[in-house]
Amino acid sequence: MKKEINVSHFVTFHYFEYPHMFIFEGERHNFWELLYVDKGVVFSRTDTEHHQLQQGQIIFHKPGEFHSVECNGVISPCLVVISFVCTSPAMKFFENKVLPITSKTKSLMSFIISEAKKTYATDLSDPYYKRLDLDENCPLGSQQLIKNYFEAFLLELLRHNSQNEKNKTILSTSQINDRRIRFEMANAYLQEHLSENLTLSDVCDHCSMSKSLAQQIFKLETGNSVMQWYTRLRIEQAKQRIREGKGNMTTIANQLGYSSIHHFSKQFSKVSGKSPTEYAQSITSLLNVDRELF
Repeated sequence: MKKEINVSHFVTFHYFEYPHMFIFEGERHNFWELLYVDKGVVFSRTDTEHHQLQQGQIIFHKPGEFHSVECNGVISPCLVVISFVCTSPAMKFFENKVLPITSKTKSLMSFIISEAKKTYATDLSDPYYKRLDLDENCPLGSQQLIKNYFEAFLLELLRHNSQNEKNKTILSTSQINDRRIRFEMANAYLQEHLSENLTLSDVCDHCSMSKSLAQQIFKLETGNSVMQWYTRLRIEQAKQRIREGKGNMTTIANQLGYSSIHHFSKQFSKVSGKSPTEYAQSITSLLNVDRELF
């Protein structure tokens, strides 16, 4: 079997939820690194260029290339950073490129991060960890799955963005497009009404969908039911407000329509694995480490 891309080592996996004032002064190393903007906006600087990266964009830094990251001071972004060793000639395609991520590659990225969290004992949200340690109880085959998912991710990016029309993959059919349009309409409605305690009926009425179709579409697009996804959106909004210092916990809970701080804290902990206070403390610690280092 011919292998176009073979990743031999992973150096780091990170999923960062940055404070809006965070700055990483930069580094240079002898392996590849990718930066994917899951949410928000960041500035990336290399030896020769400056880039403003929007949500859904990914940049690759080749071995030996200087790179730094800076938040814009307003939006608190969520970023994925993966560094790895790959000497395959096909990697030359990714040099000096900022690429859009597709729904297919975004799904692969989600699989990669999810599997990495189960595989490594290291806290992947800590941007300053020194060592990537395996979890003693990592699932069978998890390292191989990460490698397979990641190589598939790179190949899909290469295919989709290649100028050679013969190698382009048609990722959408009319049915998939219709599903995506319906999801985006419903998701936009949820985003616009995060403080209103919407019901499934509200969403379906607005988007002219049956409940079963709405649940099917959201399960395919997000892996969650409609209301599970709505809860996640509200908690993500709460986390962003905490990172940006927009009020105390009671104020944020009220702004997002929660009937009590207890209900807010319970949902926050269920979604994020931390209480709102613990999450705020982790953000403060991250800023303090940043100041000490730079």
